Amino acid sequence: MKDKRKVTMIIFLLVLCFAYLIVRGAQGAYESIVSATAHNNIANWSIKVNNQEITNNSNTIDLTYTMNTLNNIRAGKVGPGAVLTYPVTIDASSSDVAILLTFSIKDKTIDSEKYLTLTDIESSNLTIVRTGPSAYSTIIDKSSLSTIKNLTLVLEWIDDGSLIEYNEETTSDSFVEINLNAIQYTGETLVQYNE
Repeated sequence: MKDKRKVTMIIFLLVLCFAYLIVRGAQGAYESIVSATAHNNIANWSIKVNNQEITNNSNTIDLTYTMNTLNNIRAGKVGPGAVLTYPVTIDASSSDVAILLTFSIKDKTIDSEKYLTLTDIESSNLTIVRTGPSAYSTIIDKSSLSTIKNLTLVLEWIDDGSLIEYNEETTSDSFVEINLNAIQYTGETLVQYNE
């Protein structure tokens, strides 16, 4: 009886192993191994100021000013009483990300060695917020990237009545220093600077 039981157990185990192999082969027919390749389109970062690319490095951009004509100053020269306007065009139409622009303007109110004082920043399509003693910021959000932005920096040589002596060392750096920093806007709130 023990031998019959052993034989039955061995047959049962063989049938079970054979059934497992059949079922495993059937399941394998419905399995697939797939490798995937992810394709991501990286956002483009491109900004031009006065038609000059500023995106990847530090550049010097010449800002050409327009000056109201003064009777006591030769045409094309700057002196006390002059009001200068510097037009700035910002083109972010090739960019895919919103931009935070900050102008740092070192004028006579910040550095007594400078001659010009910022009196206004005008723009019809940007909201400018003073965010520091010499910092003025604006946001170009993603919905308005395709629109060319224009602003005008208005600087004045305020005549304080003191005698100004000119010498050979006077350079354009003596008048005002303007720096522009552009970074990706990630939702920060611009906080108005109060003196």
